[in-house]
Amino acid sequence: MKVAIYCRLSREDDDKLHENDESESIQNQKSMLINYAIENNLDIYNIYCDEDYSGIDSGRPEFNRLLDDAKQHKFDIVLCKTQSRFTRDMEIVEKYLHNKFIEWNIRFVSLVDHVDTLDKGNKKSRQINGLINEWYLEDLSENIRKTFDSKRQQGLHIGSFVCYGYQRCENNKNRIVIDKEAAKVVKLIFNLYEQGNGVTKIAESLNEQRVLTPTKYKMSKGLNFKNQGKNIEYWTESTITKILKNEIYIGNMVQGYNKKLSYKSKKRVTQPKSKRIIVPNTHEPIISKEQFYNVQKIFQSKTRKCKNGEVHLFANKLVCKDCGNKLYKCKNDKGYIYFSCKASKKLYGTCTPHSIGYENLKNLVTEKIKEKILAYYDFDNVSDDLFVVQENLNKLKLLDDKKNLLVQDMESINNAIKELYLNKANGKIDESSFNDLNSSFLSDKKAKQNEINQIKISLANLKEKELNSKFIQEQQEKIINKFKDFKELDYSIVNSFIDYIEIGDKNKTKNSQDVIIHWNF
Repeated sequence: MKVAIYCRLSREDDDKLHENDESESIQNQKSMLINYAIENNLDIYNIYCDEDYSGIDSGRPEFNRLLDDAKQHKFDIVLCKTQSRFTRDMEIVEKYLHNKFIEWNIRFVSLVDHVDTLDKGNKKSRQINGLINEWYLEDLSENIRKTFDSKRQQGLHIGSFVCYGYQRCENNKNRIVIDKEAAKVVKLIFNLYEQGNGVTKIAESLNEQRVLTPTKYKMSKGLNFKNQGKNIEYWTESTITKILKNEIYIGNMVQGYNKKLSYKSKKRVTQPKSKRIIVPNTHEPIISKEQFYNVQKIFQSKTRKCKNGEVHLFANKLVCKDCGNKLYKCKNDKGYIYFSCKASKKLYGTCTPHSIGYENLKNLVTEKIKEKILAYYDFDNVSDDLFVVQENLNKLKLLDDKKNLLVQDMESINNAIKELYLNKANGKIDESSFNDLNSSFLSDKKAKQNEINQIKISLANLKEKELNSKFIQEQQEKIINKFKDFKELDYSIVNSFIDYIEIGDKNKTKNSQDVIIHWNF
């Protein structure tokens, strides 16, 4: 039979001596698995190794190559040191160990924790292992987050890169100092805006002077900085606006701008100002507080509103699908109101208009919000999010069953210890044998007690997660109920339901246009 060996080492347990050396841990995994294959007369088809990848990461290259080969049945067995080396994601355990591998006639074996999919009675143990492995990563992620938040609250800088205008202190990586060259540009931006120049005009001026953008400037300094935005060559209104509104320039450390959705997702969401961590007076300011707050007042006075004094219907919600810039409200000579990508205008002309009519967009968004409200009450089309609570309940039951088994084991150990003492008292066992057995029982009892304690902590965390899931659902329900019978779209409705809307360019051939709504829930 042919066997595929899979090894994995994450960044957390990396013990490489040199950057280009293969890890000792990987070597040990290989050695153990190769020896097992040889001893059991198994033909090794291939060895797949992923280094510097977490067990929750489904994008591991060698992992996915193994799955592709498994699908084509190029081997009969997948062999790992432990189940957690293969994955720490419970969903992947269920998908492959208990479904796809069975479908493909592939057997999964891990040596240390005795996992073998050929043993049907072993399934519950695999599921419990999967849950514990996943909870380990969840707890690790939470502990790291708490550590980082603690440092943030102390005013220590923990980001990989320092905000434009500053650089990392040579003697203390958690402190920042002024970068004189970039600080000149920051001061210029504040001065120009305070003098009455708008963000568009400031961007135009910097582009004409060929001043390097923050991203290009960091790259010019040899930093491996990657900007998630699509435009790094030119200054944009959004870049200017972010600088003008950033309190870091008055000496306040501002961190926690965005947050990962979960330890299993790479997607990050922008945090509101109320959830950011701001610590005042942690470093030397570039801009005076007087100038900074004066600029904020100017910003407020320039907030665009409709004639009735209300905030614009799609204010700060429309984004160009191709360049990432905002779409702005326009009006032609005939009074037709539409939205157009600002990057297609006079700033640097690198994008097409992506224009869409105001009424067309309003009607479309109205229709989609009403569809979302109807879908909420359509129980034949329930969102996956509503199954979160049930999933947590299933995990709770599995964990509670595991705890009950351990409690029963503890009772058996206690009875055995009692019996041992009786045998000693009756002279049925000598002192030496008693000490050996008693020590073994007590050690086993301590290990099981520790496991029970860990399960109790996991149960408490899971119950808290269940309550949070219910809270989120209740908030969604409040929004749905509040606007379920709305007649006319307004900004409060748009803001409650929608994070932002991507507007694509018109396809004149097909007479179509992409409008992608990103919902708040």
